[in-house]
Amino acid sequence: MTILQGSNTATSKITFVDDSSDEGDEELLFSLDTLPAEYLVLNNNVKIRIVDNDFKVADFGTPIHSTYGKIKGTQSPTYYQSLNGKIGTSLKPALQAIIADPAVIRAQTYNDVINILMEADQNPENSNQVWLVYSEKGRAKLDLQTSSNNVNVWNREHTWPRSRGGFDSIEADETYDGKNIFWVTGPDSLRHANSDAHAIRPEDGPENSIRGNQFYGQYSGPAGTLGGFKGDVARSIFYLAVRYNGLEVVSGYPDGMIGKFGDLDTLLTWHRNDPPDDFEMNRNNVVQTWQFNRNPFIDMPEMIEYIWGDKQDEIWQNPSSVTWTDIDNFQIFPNPTSSTLQINLGTIMDGKFTLSDVNGAILQSKSFVAQNLISTNVEGLKGIYFITILPTIGQAVTKKLVIGN
Repeated sequence: MTILQGSNTATSKITFVDDSSDEGDEELLFSLDTLPAEYLVLNNNVKIRIVDNDFKVADFGTPIHSTYGKIKGTQSPTYYQSLNGKIGTSLKPALQAIIADPAVIRAQTYNDVINILMEADQNPENSNQVWLVYSEKGRAKLDLQTSSNNVNVWNREHTWPRSRGGFDSIEADETYDGKNIFWVTGPDSLRHANSDAHAIRPEDGPENSIRGNQFYGQYSGPAGTLGGFKGDVARSIFYLAVRYNGLEVVSGYPDGMIGKFGDLDTLLTWHRNDPPDDFEMNRNNVVQTWQFNRNPFIDMPEMIEYIWGDKQDEIWQNPSSVTWTDIDNFQIFPNPTSSTLQINLGTIMDGKFTLSDVNGAILQSKSFVAQNLISTNVEGLKGIYFITILPTIGQAVTKKLVIGN
């Protein structure tokens, strides 16, 4: 487009073609070049956002509209085999030997984490967005923070704040070198926690600053959010405490104690009330393709009880295939709901059902015998709740329930 001498306006027609390909959201840049020196440019380099409407929708839900059983873990059948029969203090080092094995595990750069998050935290409802962990909504991948201005952009949030872990950026962290260029890493490579994607999430810039380096319990997310992130971040904290020597989860809020993170009771509650869903399992699978390790507490959430919870004196046995079949067959519908709820128990025929709130208070409880379908009324409730099925034979299974208007 050319502005003729003596004129102060010009027009040009631009035609956008809506094809069927998803190129992602893009920005069109308007700029004025080669103007005579006597002209003063008051408005230049104008960006126009082009939002691609061909985004893809996943067949699993977001952390606030959770689905279960659709995404399977991609670990090998023998990945956790060495853990069987471990008890107490022997379980944690055996687990570390798997997820921090220097002959296998890869550490990526901090900038590579950006590419990992764009895939691992992709919004299931819009493939051109990332899912913001605390804000619980999607944001365009295009809106990555690239300057000191953090408003209306997303950046990388360390669930274990760097200042409380004693790790920070290292040489070459600002490069993008892809999956196949990596650092060798092990249990004592604490510096690599800075770029460990199992414990880094996309978040809104200002909300990341509001969280700062607060412990969980001190920080519980923005007002009005449903808290679908709580179990996810708790499991990332427990993962780090096993993956790296020098990190420990403790009770309370240990200010000034580098390497210690709290609050243990809060994290256990968050983990128990918000079990792993398909979003988290998919994320685990994606991160594994980069780092060659997994967060075991997504694959086997009950293990947290054997290391930090109420089963520390019991012998750990890896879940059997029958247990996971029962989990797959246990269905809640509709979910979300506003009044009547039905629970299809699948192969679980005898046991006990409970409905509890996010604080663990049991609101409903009933036993069932020779049944495979339970109906209950939840009218008047609103928010996130949890359905737990305790079979007469087998382990308890908990799923998230969203109740709305």
